[in-house]
Amino acid sequence: MAWFRANGQAAAGVHGAFVSVLRDRDRLAAGGGVLLTERHLLTCAHVVNVALGKELLEPADPGPVRIGAVFPGSGSRDPHEARVTHWVPPRRTGGGLDWSGDLAVLELDGPAPVVPPRWSEMVPGQGVRAWHGGGHAATFVEVTVKECDGWIGYVDGELSGAAIGPGYSGGPLWSEREGAVVGLVAAQLQAPDGPLAAHHVVRRGWAIPWQAVRAELESAGAGPLLASADDAEDADRVPHQLLPPLAALLSDPAERADKARRLAEQCGLHALDDGSAPTYEELATVLTEHPRALASLTEVLAPTAHSARAREAIDILHATGPLVAGARLLSYAEHHHLLVQLKQQAKLDPALLPGAARGALAYAELPEPVRAARITPEAVDGAVGALEELGDSGRVPDGTPRVPALLRVAEYVAAALRGEALDELRGWSDQVATRLGIHPAALAERRADAKAWASRRDTDSGRTVVRLTRRPGDPADAFRCTVWRMAPDGTASRASTGEDRPLAGPEIARLVRDAVAPDGTQAPLVEVVVDRDALRLPVDEWREAEPDDLDPYGIFAPAALGADFRVVLRCPELRRRSPTGTADLRRRWAGSRTEETLVIDELTDDVRALKDMLNKTRQRSTGRVVLHGSPARRAHLLQVCLFMGVPVVLWDRATAGPEQAHHLQEIDSAGPLDSLPERVRDFRVDVYADPERTVRPSLVWEDPDRPLPGELRLADPLAMTEEK
Repeated sequence: MAWFRANGQAAAGVHGAFVSVLRDRDRLAAGGGVLLTERHLLTCAHVVNVALGKELLEPADPGPVRIGAVFPGSGSRDPHEARVTHWVPPRRTGGGLDWSGDLAVLELDGPAPVVPPRWSEMVPGQGVRAWHGGGHAATFVEVTVKECDGWIGYVDGELSGAAIGPGYSGGPLWSEREGAVVGLVAAQLQAPDGPLAAHHVVRRGWAIPWQAVRAELESAGAGPLLASADDAEDADRVPHQLLPPLAALLSDPAERADKARRLAEQCGLHALDDGSAPTYEELATVLTEHPRALASLTEVLAPTAHSARAREAIDILHATGPLVAGARLLSYAEHHHLLVQLKQQAKLDPALLPGAARGALAYAELPEPVRAARITPEAVDGAVGALEELGDSGRVPDGTPRVPALLRVAEYVAAALRGEALDELRGWSDQVATRLGIHPAALAERRADAKAWASRRDTDSGRTVVRLTRRPGDPADAFRCTVWRMAPDGTASRASTGEDRPLAGPEIARLVRDAVAPDGTQAPLVEVVVDRDALRLPVDEWREAEPDDLDPYGIFAPAALGADFRVVLRCPELRRRSPTGTADLRRRWAGSRTEETLVIDELTDDVRALKDMLNKTRQRSTGRVVLHGSPARRAHLLQVCLFMGVPVVLWDRATAGPEQAHHLQEIDSAGPLDSLPERVRDFRVDVYADPERTVRPSLVWEDPDRPLPGELRLADPLAMTEEK
């Protein structure tokens, strides 16, 4: 990644990993070195000799002696101890001006306080930087690689500034353009009989290229230590799938340089400004290393991609980027813009984002960050990141990209907003869809779904949740009762409690009526949460005690709860016993709007037969079931339905057999889903008023978009007995 580099990359990339190798006698620098792995240092063998007080080119292996080392770039001058583990002795060559080998690896007692740098091969023409072994930043030397045969590299310094000299040996040569170490300083070049004269050459040194370092260490048995350095080099081997579309889009060097500079700015990188353009490989490297870089690049390319060939190349980048480069869906700008909007809405309505996710992704297993009923602004980042990782939505026009899950959720959030907030989020969605090449018809369909969801959400002015539980020793028909008022944003406030003693039906009816606050638009929804043994309760028939003698004609007699309220039952206990209960409920809830209602008649009276039926492919999304038959049979089949995640179950608790099955037909159980509780209430009003009609409908209504209060978890009666 030579054309691009991180701001301050030289200091972060190599100076932090620079090592000062200390002399035993005075703890001053014998030379430099560099971190090879998190526990291993690399330097020249002759630097180790100097540190030990030996002859400069002594070839003998010193053994596992311990040598002091300091990491100046770590901010600490505290010395570390390291022992020699691999030794490549210096070997004189024929001319005597330089030598080969001359490498040593030292192992630290623990991990280094810095990280190893990247490595790359040395080639002629590279501008590189070296530091004195003391590690002070002011001692840097700028040199250029003039010749390199893979074993020895000759470097020349400028006529001004510092020059390579004693104490520089063993230190790394850093190429800022490559963003990597390309070799080690070996020595200042000298003539056989003394220093080179000024009229011969000045400021020439020689170095050990990375190619030679790698070969020598592998021969010395240190090959396994090179794995981390090889991994860094492998990072430059970019996915080849990205290169053809980049070449198709950015064949003009000037345009490529312009777009690359804009990309670098968004990624927080520094770009060269020498009139050159990055190679396609360098661009692909950025797309691989920065997860939002690909989206940010196509964001600046899409507005001018007018030809079919350019649009195809962008589509290829979008399709292959996540697979080969781990690219995220949104660009840096798109991501920031969305977070600002969603965080603002989370302050106003914490239930909106998770509710929109449940509505938009009814068939998906929602990620953990959006499963809660309410999301704080601080949690929005995690929620957006998790939604970005989900797959795309359903059908789209042939040959066009699908609508991503995150974009669909954003449409659902937007549909619940008004005015400027709606326009801003819709505008964001339009821009992202255009960049991704999404067909307008596909986006319009998702937008229509979102509008329908928001309309249903707007009509829900709140609800009341009633929890009924029993403790060992309580009377058979009495229950402890807790009532919550649930606001549309998912917040719960405890309205009343009767947990201190068991209450009969009339007393519970009074608590419910005291808690419910009708809004005048429709009958309030009352959700009664029971355990599986209480599904038989006639909660909808409960009413307050009859009036006294002051009302002899019953003019002010209260109606049954089921006449004034949309009373439904909920039984989370059974769903929680299933390992796939939550996923099953969401899948079947979505299916309850599209799939046929399953009517269980007297021919299906076996529990296993019902389980098999609901597991069949064509019944996997069944969300509505009507139960007929005897009370005992209904009780068993009802529990099977709830365990398997069926959210809507209707039955007549008063009938003794299938001969009265036709009574429920008036409710139209297969009609519009959202109005089913209201149709049941209307039916109850009619049958309560006619003594000849004994039918009593019960309705389980497990809407996953209406979460229960967080603390509402029914205890197992057996567990309660044991605790008692």
